[in-house]
Amino acid sequence: MRIVVLALVLTLFGCAAASVPPRGEDGGWRSFYVVNHGLHTGLVIAARPDLLQALPALAEAFGDGDFVEFGWGDEHFYRAPQATLSLALRALFGSTATVLHVVKIVGDPRRSFAASEVIEVRVTEDGYRRLLAFVVGTFTRSAAGTLAALGPGLYGESRFYQAEGSYSLFYTCNTWVAEALAASSCPMSPAVAVTAGSVMSQLRRASATGAACLAR
Repeated sequence: MRIVVLALVLTLFGCAAASVPPRGEDGGWRSFYVVNHGLHTGLVIAARPDLLQALPALAEAFGDGDFVEFGWGDEHFYRAPQATLSLALRALFGSTATVLHVVKIVGDPRRSFAASEVIEVRVTEDGYRRLLAFVVGTFTRSAAGTLAALGPGLYGESRFYQAEGSYSLFYTCNTWVAEALAASSCPMSPAVAVTAGSVMSQLRRASATGAACLAR
């Protein structure tokens, strides 16, 4: 039973300094980061000025940070204090709600996640704007336009927010990250990016081809 739970959990989570992004010498590149937590990936985006302008509701909780990490996944599994087989099955085959996990990062993300693989991604200004629009569009909003905060997150200074989208065996948190990368003009294949390893390997290949995004 432990092996079955572990296998399902692995599938599920394969789901689940300067404050302004650096630019290239020509001024045409904007940067963000993808962090590989081993079983799931997250996006790390500079807090100021563009992110907090696009999501002013996050300013109170995250405005004094340098970066913000975003992860997406099934609400019940992501927020559960302990992973169980029933939660894993429910998320994979009967998910009813999703959340965004939002974390304040102070300083260089590569130091904050020193034990994890972190890839810096550089995209055009237009690609960066589309990335922000993708993230902003994932938040569920009330009729008044407010975000639905659900409570404290899993680590550091973090919170959960209600999100849009449906989680499943074929659309995991890593698929969401791959779609965000694709929105920024990185040539990704989100449909096959259900694991963290797939996201990172696709990102490296995209950079190697000299595409619109550069990973390092």
